[in-house]
Amino acid sequence: MKYLNNTFNIIYLFFIFLFLLLFLSCKNSTEPLSKEKTYTVNITYIEDDAISSFSPRDFLDIFDDDLSKLTYDILGYNIKYNLKNGIKDDDFYRANRKVINDNADIFKRDFIDIKNINYQKLENDILYSLSNETRANIRKLFGYEYSTPLKTIAKNIAPSYVQSILNVWNTPVKNRAQLLDGNKFMLYTALYWRIIASEFKDSSIVIVNMPLTANYLSMSAKSIADGGFVDRLVLENNNIKPSKSISIISTYTFLQSDADYETIKKMFSYYIVQSVGMMFPKYDVTEDIHSIMSEVNRFDYFNWYSNIVNFQLKMPYKTIKEYKDNIKNTLP
Repeated sequence: MKYLNNTFNIIYLFFIFLFLLLFLSCKNSTEPLSKEKTYTVNITYIEDDAISSFSPRDFLDIFDDDLSKLTYDILGYNIKYNLKNGIKDDDFYRANRKVINDNADIFKRDFIDIKNINYQKLENDILYSLSNETRANIRKLFGYEYSTPLKTIAKNIAPSYVQSILNVWNTPVKNRAQLLDGNKFMLYTALYWRIIASEFKDSSIVIVNMPLTANYLSMSAKSIADGGFVDRLVLENNNIKPSKSISIISTYTFLQSDADYETIKKMFSYYIVQSVGMMFPKYDVTEDIHSIMSEVNRFDYFNWYSNIVNFQLKMPYKTIKEYKDNIKNTLP
């Protein structure tokens, strides 16, 4: 009997240990990181030579000690930014073809083929996205009254959504007749980067100069309202310490701004700080326009930036437990 009691106690203590281990791992994954430490954020840049981009000198200006100070002043985190490397888009695409082939099932399931569009399917996909939004948010994004059926909204939106993407893809750029390079068209889609993001091992921020289309199942209503594009994805990546997350940021929409070039670089710097806010303390975006975490509407960075730098920033921020754009393993 004594032997059985000892065995029971050992098993009991073992399960208590496992519970505490699980509890601490979950706690650490959702809590903000320490403000007492200094963290290094590695940055990788992937460039299509035909599309406008920041120069290497621009990146040195953006990711300097002033950005570290700005990050500390706004977020309270000691961040050292490290420009790790730059990669040509051709080289990156070739190096990661196996990843795409291995995830062909995700493309088959989620990808919306704008070049060969099935409008009925697209309307259903848009309807699914709208059904996950509040009526108030739909009205704010699209201007429709509360009584308008979601099916009607989806049907009305679909043609302009497709045309917006095609307009950008068909834009002439340096050295070729259109922006979209058909030989590696996946590089210009957010779905590609949602998959590839998990392959990075040490870069917390990946910057690309290609526009990223939100043509995939479960795209956000905001990305639809923004013409079918996103300028940033923040995703889980357990390989990257300490934040266990990664930001994919496109410079394309920044460089379309009417602001002068120095202001564009400053706007981008503040956007980097917001991205760090999403990754380290895991702050959510907010409707408070005088917050570093305020939403950028229709890629109007200048108005967003002006509301931050010309007014007293407001605290606190709401935090999140998971990033909304992580790929799910099953259909919704």
